Amino acid sequence: MKTVLAVAAVVCALAGAQASRPVPAVAASQLSCAGAISWSQAKGHIGRVMTVRGRVAGTYYASSSNGSPTFLNLGVDYPSSSRFTVVVWGRDRHRFGTPERRYAGRTICVRGVIRPYDGVAEIFASSPSQIAVG
Repeated sequence: MKTVLAVAAVVCALAGAQASRPVPAVAASQLSCAGAISWSQAKGHIGRVMTVRGRVAGTYYASSSNGSPTFLNLGVDYPSSSRFTVVVWGRDRHRFGTPERRYAGRTICVRGVIRPYDGVAEIFASSPSQIAVG
């Protein structure tokens, strides 16, 4: 329990850190959907470290775009601005295998700092331990 609290304290301390800094990964056995908010509520929690839950409605691997991001859209798919997006950058992609297939159609929970981008709430996932299926 002390480890979980220590990790939570570090994550909360980093929530106010620069947006470019990654959130430390939480061991897969420690991430759960307990206390998760719905993807549709995420816009109300910008800047906070939260766990967001939703069904992956669509995915896209933008291999030729800057940073080669993979997008996992929760709730509703692109181009809806009401969607919630999990972004896996190309530099981290090898850790996930093929996230656009691994998570497609599944209900997931993702933990990290909720950030705004062009009217859409998103979390950057740099480690598979930030995502739990269920």
